[in-house]
Amino acid sequence: MGETNAWLPPGLWPDDASPPWLNKGDNGWELTAAAMVGLQSVPGLVILYGSMVKKKWAVNSAFMALYAFASVLLCWVMWAYQMSFGADMIPVLGRPDQAMIDKNLLVRYEQKYIPTADYVFYQFAFAAITVILLAGSLLGG
Repeated sequence: MGETNAWLPPGLWPDDASPPWLNKGDNGWELTAAAMVGLQSVPGLVILYGSMVKKKWAVNSAFMALYAFASVLLCWVMWAYQMSFGADMIPVLGRPDQAMIDKNLLVRYEQKYIPTADYVFYQFAFAAITVILLAGSLLGG
């Protein structure tokens, strides 16, 4: 490559397979951060909620966190992402639409160097942990 890439590891050099706007470092860090939040949600909070209630409610509490994670995944991808970040329907609410369709998958996210699909996953991880924490606040001791 050229002198500008001499300090980068070869895996981070631009190549023909990736779009020119894609920053592999930003993309990798965003996916790593989202994966860490996802790991806090599913195994972390499932084990926590299963262990902090009485034995007879442990399985129910653990599955509550799993169900919350799964339902947020479906809702976020099907309509909630576009309602939050998509075209406006009214000034404070967007139009419900699917996030993971071809026109959104590998296009550049606004003002960033990552694909929109990665940003959908990143925002989903935080939406899921929010709902799981809210559901956990309702557990009885």
